[in-house]
Amino acid sequence: MEETLVIDDRKCPICGEPVGPGRKDKKYCSEPCRTESNNRMKEQARVAVSRSLPEFIQDINSILIKNRRILDECLGEQDKIRVEKRDLDGRGFNFKFITSQAPTSEDEGYCFCYETGYKIIDQKWVIVIRREREVIC
Repeated sequence: MEETLVIDDRKCPICGEPVGPGRKDKKYCSEPCRTESNNRMKEQARVAVSRSLPEFIQDINSILIKNRRILDECLGEQDKIRVEKRDLDGRGFNFKFITSQAPTSEDEGYCFCYETGYKIIDQKWVIVIRREREVIC
């Protein structure tokens, strides 16, 4: 009995290359193309949501994202450092905007901008930390 070769003419929607062998519903030629497609869909959804939010909420979120980026840049590869408060001020950090607080037993604790946080320890110094990202299933 002779086997017939089925030629699949499906093309990857990301790069245009042939999809190749696999499941009947396979859409992409490779894992990077599948990931790129998912990233594009997430970005489109994010843009759609941001368009539906009031402008003041978008402004607050922009401040929070900037604060997170500044703290993340200060940390680099470390999980905890001490920086001068004026360094954060100089980068445009806004101490009035946080996403959460984590109190400690002895004082107010840390203020967080997503997974990066800080604690003002005196007039001059701030401790910056990174906590493990929380995954909600």
